[in-house]
Amino acid sequence: MKRPSKSVFALSLRRRAVTLSAAMVVGVATILPLGASMAADAEGTVPDFNSSGFGWHSRTVANLPPPPGTPGEHGPIGDHPDHPHFSNNSGRTPTPRIGNDLHPLLQPWAAERIRVANEAIHAGGTRFQAQGRCWPPGVPNILNYTAEPMLFLQNPDEVTMIYQRGQVVRHIFLNEEHPEDLAPTWMGHSIGHYEGDTLVIDTVAIDSRSLLDEFGTPHTDQLHVIERYRIVRGSPDLITNDPIPVDPYFANPENEVLHVIAWIEDPGTFTAPYTVMQLYERATNRFEESICAENSFDRFNQGLVPVPTDQTPDF
Repeated sequence: MKRPSKSVFALSLRRRAVTLSAAMVVGVATILPLGASMAADAEGTVPDFNSSGFGWHSRTVANLPPPPGTPGEHGPIGDHPDHPHFSNNSGRTPTPRIGNDLHPLLQPWAAERIRVANEAIHAGGTRFQAQGRCWPPGVPNILNYTAEPMLFLQNPDEVTMIYQRGQVVRHIFLNEEHPEDLAPTWMGHSIGHYEGDTLVIDTVAIDSRSLLDEFGTPHTDQLHVIERYRIVRGSPDLITNDPIPVDPYFANPENEVLHVIAWIEDPGTFTAPYTVMQLYERATNRFEESICAENSFDRFNQGLVPVPTDQTPDF
């Protein structure tokens, strides 16, 4: 896959970084209560995303709309307006997620892909979920891995993000640029840098077999994702609207929130860029062994996508 020239690509990133940086100042202000403070060092030193040693856990079940004023403020594709989603804790009969194939952001082929998947669910089928079937999630769908925590490992040249679910690992290379030609991979090629208290991750060359979200939104090899990770302090109410009390396992006495904005561009799939948000809180237990392929059987004969297996040796 041929990437844009370094000069054009770098200029594009600098322009977007300036725009996104300004938007984040506005965006964070909209979600923080009066008097809340940032968790970064006042002198702008590199933020320590692993200061607790236990990682981060999300209590949201899907990506959220971004704060008002964020560039590309289209938000996630979302539920179909005729088929609202009710979770297990809503007090209503749970319903499957039916993606909004009418969303104006979608190119016709992508809308049709979602519509066909929706029809299969209406007919009694199930939606393919990468994390439930042990397939690599891709980026930005990794933000929907909400069932188990993730951990940062930081050094001067690389940030490694480890996800307990499926032992997914991301490598974020600092002080580097994307190579000119990249073969697509499941998690893409990620480079990063710090802007004050924010870790900015730029990812390209993401395998088009991956999906973007829990609605099965597809993408092309033109997908380009910029994530911005920042620690803020605020009310626990910012983390979720779920009425269930906070689980002590994920107690967060300092009210620290890992605030993530993902800017998503794919002209082959969307008519314009869009953004989503995810919020994490500190986990208070260390990672456990979590083997996705164990017990991932099609117990109810639903015709689930098989768990990926390797049938041939590599030697």
